[in-house]
Amino acid sequence: MGIIEITSIVKRYIGDIEKLKANIKAEKEMYDSSFENDAKYSESSEKAKQAARELHAIKQTVTKQPAVEASVAKLRELKDELKDMQDALSGYLQQYQKISGTNVIEGDDGTLRQIVHIYKLIKKSSKDM
Repeated sequence: MGIIEITSIVKRYIGDIEKLKANIKAEKEMYDSSFENDAKYSESSEKAKQAARELHAIKQTVTKQPAVEASVAKLRELKDELKDMQDALSGYLQQYQKISGTNVIEGDDGTLRQIVHIYKLIKKSSKDM
């Protein structure tokens, strides 16, 4: 299959996905409006929102405690470290795959793991042009 055929297929899928997204949005709006028009649902929803506001206020109070702030900072630090390690691993896996010619690696525990690529299509912003 040549580049022209693949480009055509990609463009067709993009169009089909956009149409499907529009259909989903319209259906979701109809679904949501059915709840907005129900009195019992509206009343319960308002009670739930009030409870959520109270819960949020309590959470903010607890979060301001020094021990909790320290825990949040440590958690953020650990998450950043995990992301850095995953990024480094991604680079090493790419090198491993090129050198070994395989997309499978065995861990120390004997578990076979498959190396996968993740490709996404995102809109290009005018800043990138």
